[in-house]
Amino acid sequence: MNFLKRPYTLRRYFKPQIVKGYSSIPYEDITLLMDIQTLEDNVETTPDGRESVQRLKVFCDSEILVEDENNQQKADRVWFQGKWFECQSSRLSENTPLRHWTATFVQCLDAEGGPDEEENG
Repeated sequence: MNFLKRPYTLRRYFKPQIVKGYSSIPYEDITLLMDIQTLEDNVETTPDGRESVQRLKVFCDSEILVEDENNQQKADRVWFQGKWFECQSSRLSENTPLRHWTATFVQCLDAEGGPDEEENG
């Protein structure tokens, strides 16, 4: 069901590569139709002080990847309201005819630029 979904940028990372002696994590930005719902803001204490961190619930027809250390897979990120959010959990819901992926994302605290601000890795 796509009537609730809108196009969003998903950043999909690949296995790290060594380029000229430095580790690099290539990625591609893809556009997927998703239904993104805001959940809650949590206050987290970082070395720079306290920050409000937003969480999202995402519904998508395409697979969304979480971090997998064994396969050297960095979690997918979604660009939402001018910020990156990293996938914390993802599961396939097949209990209805609307088979889809349900994922939770948490706001990234790093300063990685948006999809239009960088060249692909």
